Amino acid sequence: MTTGPGKPRKILAVADASEVQIALQSALTLADTLGASLEVIACVEPPHDLSILSRLSGEDPGRLIEEAVERTREEVRARLDATMHDTPLDLSVAVGKAYLEIIRHVARSECDFVVKKAEPLSGIDRFLFASTDQHLLRKCPCPVWLQTPTASKSPRRVLAAVDLDVWDAAEPETLAALNRRVVAAACMVADAPDAEVIVLHAWEAIGQGMIWAFSGESDARISADRYVNEILDARHDAMNKFLAQVRTEIGQGPRLLSRLARGAPETVIHDQSRQLAADLVVMGTVARTGLSGVFIGNTAENIINSLECPVLAVKPDGFVSPLLRG
Repeated sequence: MTTGPGKPRKILAVADASEVQIALQSALTLADTLGASLEVIACVEPPHDLSILSRLSGEDPGRLIEEAVERTREEVRARLDATMHDTPLDLSVAVGKAYLEIIRHVARSECDFVVKKAEPLSGIDRFLFASTDQHLLRKCPCPVWLQTPTASKSPRRVLAAVDLDVWDAAEPETLAALNRRVVAAACMVADAPDAEVIVLHAWEAIGQGMIWAFSGESDARISADRYVNEILDARHDAMNKFLAQVRTEIGQGPRLLSRLARGAPETVIHDQSRQLAADLVVMGTVARTGLSGVFIGNTAENIINSLECPVLAVKPDGFVSPLLRG
């Protein structure tokens, strides 16, 4: 399955019985814009105490699950009808762990884009990211857009976080391609008439302290400043070359703006998303395609868990979900 920056052909919206179907609305808008087909899935997770419920109710466990499936189908269908205004949609109701069923549906139906409402963390007034969402971010082979209930269905200001330190990467070509995928995905969903994509790179001058330690006091500041300026100039050059390549590959689209901010990615992306009032942050969650890239990186996970806005997670081409191996 391709996870690349090409336009999705089949989008999967994850529905539930909640009143606000932000995932469906966003998926429908994106599908209409891109000319993609749209499928809808809802999931029923059997309770851990199913055997107790069966004994107390006198109903067979299978029958209880069937009733839950039909109830979910009716509730979700009612929400779909209210949202879609009688436009027919193919609805599947799966039984099992939600993230497993979503990923299995992606594999079976060859969906290449998932939109889901972000779940609230239990007991915490935040929406990013509970267990099902974490599993999808780590293991779903195609891009996953996690929307918050109050978010705009068509993002206007999209922050695309890229890592231009490709020379230090374990797989430089994979990371370079992932950077392009991130910006391409950001441009794809930035559908508002005045939309803009801000391409953000967090940079650090990690050798500055060494210069202070090993230089004489009289010229330490001059040497340190020269070092920092050279690092910054190199990053500006890397960003300019990157954007030139992206503009050539993408062609027409929303306005692209570059932004370099000094600091650790965990801090920079969080702070910039707030300062810029980003409607969406797009970032890569895995920069390797082999076994070591199966799980979401610690840096990416820390960033995502600190965000206060929706996120679109992109994987590199060639990534295979650990759930689909073998």
